[in-house]
Amino acid sequence: MRNAELYADEWAALSTERKKEIIESLLADVALPFVFSGMETFSLNGITTETAVLNYAGRSFVFVPGRKQAVLGWDSGIEGLEESALEIIAFSFESVLDPLNWWKKQLALAADAKDDVNLSYFEERVTELEHYPPAEPNDEMKAFYSFSGLEKYIDENTSPVRIVDLQPMIIERELNEVGLVHLGQVNRRTNEHQVPPDDLDHVKDYLFTFDTEAATIDYSGRCRFERTEEDPDLYDVYIHKHSTHKDLIRQLYAEGFTLPTEDQWEYLCGAGLRMLFPFGNRFDEDWRYAYMSEENILEKPNMFGLSIAYDPYKYEMVNAPCQVKGGDGGAALCGGEPLFYTMLPLSTYWREPRTDMALEDEDLANGFYFYRRVLVIE
Repeated sequence: MRNAELYADEWAALSTERKKEIIESLLADVALPFVFSGMETFSLNGITTETAVLNYAGRSFVFVPGRKQAVLGWDSGIEGLEESALEIIAFSFESVLDPLNWWKKQLALAADAKDDVNLSYFEERVTELEHYPPAEPNDEMKAFYSFSGLEKYIDENTSPVRIVDLQPMIIERELNEVGLVHLGQVNRRTNEHQVPPDDLDHVKDYLFTFDTEAATIDYSGRCRFERTEEDPDLYDVYIHKHSTHKDLIRQLYAEGFTLPTEDQWEYLCGAGLRMLFPFGNRFDEDWRYAYMSEENILEKPNMFGLSIAYDPYKYEMVNAPCQVKGGDGGAALCGGEPLFYTMLPLSTYWREPRTDMALEDEDLANGFYFYRRVLVIE
């Protein structure tokens, strides 16, 4: 009976008290010492989940009920996107195919809005393009930056549609950076530290000399110092250690966890909803990541209480042939692609199209690869 109650439909019908009883019983059977923090309710796109929030070694986890016959994957291009989203996409095509006219429109909008911050920049772009007009787009570019080309691109780079059964899980809410190892703390007021002697050589040249003006200081992938919230003079000390995809899987297995599979990740991201993006079919100025707006609204907890698929620079590791989800390392953004294309790697079903991605032996400790721990309830 309890096993059935751990799946979404029956779980949703339970009282809060019954859910707490089930979680307490479940934790008694789990080898890892999770601590029950309380029940919370999370909502997104019409999906509401009341679930248990747990703590393990200072990190927050949630219980995610399983689901039978979940539909995952995508083969529908831009189907379902709202009209406002389609207008933004069409406008983005123009930014590539007719950049001078596009920047003139941006300039006019800024002038109408009396946007003095951007006005001079837009004027410079218009002047530059008038003096040095770009080459006319060829047929291949025109085909790619069209609605039919976009639909083909999406369908070629999303996982296939499939129906799967997903077991209940305890899942880490926030990401961890691959290869980043916490050593201890240093107090820059007293110069006292708790770095183990065996690791001191990695950080001794920086331990008492790093610049305290910034909250986070990183030394070329060697070590990192982060100011704590409780004391501005107290910093957490980290080092970057070589780690491959295989290393990460072995490390998590030794800790009693796994990486999510692609099926699990897609469900955790979008709950099986038939929408291209986890935040829904609309696409407007509100739904931006931090590099495009002051606030990263995408980082807020989703319907399961997870921060997931919110930053294109952050590859999230999965235990699957595709190896990563939830980002492209910032490739589209750095490549100057239109907004919609920079958002596609955050789609629930996106598969990074790099054909040279072979991470089994590649050092992932470079600030682009992240992971969350999963405990599957058998």
